[in-house]
Amino acid sequence: MAQKKKRKWDPVKRKWAEELETEEQGKAEIASSLLKPAGKNPYYLFRGTDCIALNNISELKERIDMLMENEAEWVASWIEYLGDKDTADKIRASPSNFKSIIIERYEELKGFHSG
Repeated sequence: MAQKKKRKWDPVKRKWAEELETEEQGKAEIASSLLKPAGKNPYYLFRGTDCIALNNISELKERIDMLMENEAEWVASWIEYLGDKDTADKIRASPSNFKSIIIERYEELKGFHSG
């Protein structure tokens, strides 16, 4: 029986592959925390006598046009509470762009979480 030849990985390629895998795992964890937050409170959106509970980033994205720029800090705090400090920091750095930041992050992460 012939033995398979072990293929040696170039150390640079191995390091790159490990970094890529770690990055992908991190995105999957953040996607899970934003798309299916377990044991976390919703973001309550009050409009007149209506109160809408937003339970995840998907629902936030769906109702993004209902939000005002002065709510950016609250949204950032909720996003950070769900587990995504990077996105919260981006919102705090550029509150006038918070809607596009939320949409962009949702689009980036939606493929990392099934369900």
